Amino acid sequence: MTKGTTFHAFIPVRFEPGNTSVMISQLLFGEEFTLRERSGNWLSISLDFDGTEGWVAKEFVELRELENEKKMGLSGTVCLASLPSSTILDLTMGQQRIIPAGAVWNSERNNSMLWYGHNFELLSSEGFIKPGANTNPREVGKRIVSLPHIPGGRSGFGFDGPGLVQLICRMMGKNIPRYCQQQAELGSTINFMTEVKEGDLAFFDNEESEIIHVGIILDDGNILHSGTCVSIDLLDHHGIYSNEQKKYTHKLRVIKRI
Repeated sequence: MTKGTTFHAFIPVRFEPGNTSVMISQLLFGEEFTLRERSGNWLSISLDFDGTEGWVAKEFVELRELENEKKMGLSGTVCLASLPSSTILDLTMGQQRIIPAGAVWNSERNNSMLWYGHNFELLSSEGFIKPGANTNPREVGKRIVSLPHIPGGRSGFGFDGPGLVQLICRMMGKNIPRYCQQQAELGSTINFMTEVKEGDLAFFDNEESEIIHVGIILDDGNILHSGTCVSIDLLDHHGIYSNEQKKYTHKLRVIKRI
């Protein structure tokens, strides 16, 4: 079995091999993937965390052959970066690296990590979260408000809707799929706004009844989501009311508790 990672902050995961193909997701620093096939300078991969399949450029990844290796998932050996960006040291290369919110850090060795033959060290542990139910989505959200909406994005350099929700849920100790249509199939339905709790997911549809957007509900009737950017807006039974645009921007379809 061939496994891989990247030492970059993130690299695009594309729908097809080629730089002009759409970015469907991202591989972040510290995450692992399983190699599926090769095509010239491109690798077909499956991300170990959420099973997303796509193509990455071979020049941006590190590979190793493994017979049996525990994946870096939601175990006690993982911390996640929650600040838009953090600086680490690559002691092997003698240089600093920037990693984004969502990047994975192996916490067994506290501030140091041996990863694919490179020794890394944190300059500061501030902003690194150990996944669990005690994570407050509002506090995490406040750190990344105003980051741009980027289709396919799931890092501190920009998010799409399901990418943002997936990261917040991951920090809360919940492993959910990458795309909002998949996410909407999880959990139990909440029928009344009076019954919602912080951490519930709200899904929104278009005129064809297709799920096109998702956000995570906060306390006091607000929702954290990535529309034109990451923002905290009002939520009611109609949908999302944008504080910036002074109008409803998304029509509520269903609320789920995972």
